[in-house]
Amino acid sequence: MKTNSIIIICLLVFLNTFAQKTTIIKCDSIYKNKGITIKLINFDNEKDGYDDEKNSTLIISQKLNGKNSVLVKDSIFSSAQEIEFKDFNNDKIKDILVQNISDVRSNWTYTLYLYNAKTNNFKRVLGFEEIKNPSYNSKYKIIESHVISGTNWAAFYKIKNNKVYDYNIEITDDGSSKAEKEYIKAIKKITSTK
Repeated sequence: MKTNSIIIICLLVFLNTFAQKTTIIKCDSIYKNKGITIKLINFDNEKDGYDDEKNSTLIISQKLNGKNSVLVKDSIFSSAQEIEFKDFNNDKIKDILVQNISDVRSNWTYTLYLYNAKTNNFKRVLGFEEIKNPSYNSKYKIIESHVISGTNWAAFYKIKNNKVYDYNIEITDDGSSKAEKEYIKAIKKITSTK
């Protein structure tokens, strides 16, 4: 009896190691009448996402008039297998964010796919995975990164030709009046270079 229990436990561990987690999202409420579905298939739970490792396949597909087509098929890394929808190019249409990694302080990074309504397609933004905790500031048309670490800090980016452009401005982000002044100074510098 004890031997059977050990065999069953070993079999369960073995099956769990090779089990795939699949996330499927039908995007009808986001992309109306487009028939877009997102499928995120995890094929490796052992990697940590650093050194350009991949553990998932992302498939963005479309079914229109009975015809199926694949818009995007990409190998990526996603530790939490979470998908979010936010506008990152100020076109008032939500884009697709796939969670990438979470560092020791729970700063998340994402893979970003911008939706183009004219071509009805998605483009991956190169280098976006380097931005921690990204948020889009529609007033200044920039991406802000607010990072929690020993000293909290913020950095600023924008998207140019589907690539991340780094303004190379980092400021302290601790909520102090000095940090607010640094933020205003950074915004002035960014808006003067546009």
